[in-house]
Amino acid sequence: MSKKINDLFGSMRMVLPEQRAAILDHESKRGLQEKPYVDEDDFGEMCFRIYDSTQYDYAIDVKWFQPMKGNLGTLESSWGVVKEIDANKRRFKLISDWSSEWIKIENLISVTK
Repeated sequence: MSKKINDLFGSMRMVLPEQRAAILDHESKRGLQEKPYVDEDDFGEMCFRIYDSTQYDYAIDVKWFQPMKGNLGTLESSWGVVKEIDANKRRFKLISDWSSEWIKIENLISVTK
């Protein structure tokens, strides 16, 4: 208790609302990254592999960008077989043994066999 009495300003840790908002914003962006650039040729090849997965029923590994806050987000990955392509909404359905997900085509990072 005597430490707090001797150090009056050190014990009064006041934070302004603007500072609190800046701290919370910084904490929410920790661990997020910007969307990586994908070359047009690589994008075309990825779309071809997705289409082949629907036609020949083989599993692929997909890595995509999951936006969280503006242009910042995380990279997600999964494997499975593409069972459905929704051309109107520009997405496809990846089905694995334990889950199924709709993935937007514009968020693709890589697709491998």
